[in-house]
Amino acid sequence: MNYTEAVLLGALQGVAEWLPVSSEGLVTATYSLIAGRSLSESVGISLWLHIGTAFAALAAFRAEVRRLVGALFSSPLSLDPVSKFVVMATLVSAPIGMALLLGLEEFSQVASGLAMAAVGLLMMVTAGVLYRGQQREAREREEAGWLDAVLAGFVQGLAASGLTLAVLLGRGIDRRDAITLSFLMSIPVSVGAGLYAGIRTSAHSSPESVVALVVAALVGFVSIRTLIALAGRVNFGWFVAIAGVVIIAGGFWQALG
Repeated sequence: MNYTEAVLLGALQGVAEWLPVSSEGLVTATYSLIAGRSLSESVGISLWLHIGTAFAALAAFRAEVRRLVGALFSSPLSLDPVSKFVVMATLVSAPIGMALLLGLEEFSQVASGLAMAAVGLLMMVTAGVLYRGQQREAREREEAGWLDAVLAGFVQGLAASGLTLAVLLGRGIDRRDAITLSFLMSIPVSVGAGLYAGIRTSAHSSPESVVALVVAALVGFVSIRTLIALAGRVNFGWFVAIAGVVIIAGGFWQALG
């Protein structure tokens, strides 16, 4: 990897992590294409860059993260609703993501692809409801329940943080609260994936890979702030509809690929 590729891949990760696409798949495909690298090396770099976007989320939501960590240490048996949501979502997404990382290639490829397509179909239905404004009054993040956490965690484990945002919006969570929840629950999984890549591969062994990680963090932070600023102006029905189309197409491509 040269420095130009490092900046390109870092910027791509910083933007794609929060969009309704698989940032891992996009960065992997891009690195393989422009640098002619093997699939395993490209996946390793992609996972490594997740640490950068995790840092971006930590910086953007440092107050919420500090409160969450404090609650886990001070009163782990009586967590507040948001902390319970993040913990439950992580417990769902972590084993799914780990199973994919450990190389259940054929089974995981078909199963996760079909699951993604099914989620996409459901999102197309909810997108129409969101667009017409006929959905019930939006729920605050404190009202997110175990089903919201399970669904969001399932999608997070399979794909990307941007898809969890679409799921939470489809479940009726307030726009800004859905953004906050999706970013908070992305941090543990992203850090875990990045550390896995750092330990199992040589993704972290060059100055260029560090530059890529820093760029991913900086661009990711700007992307988060931009998305928050747009939350009150954009009709997220379109967001969920686009996410649904992307998920359906990506799911079948993954299952049949």
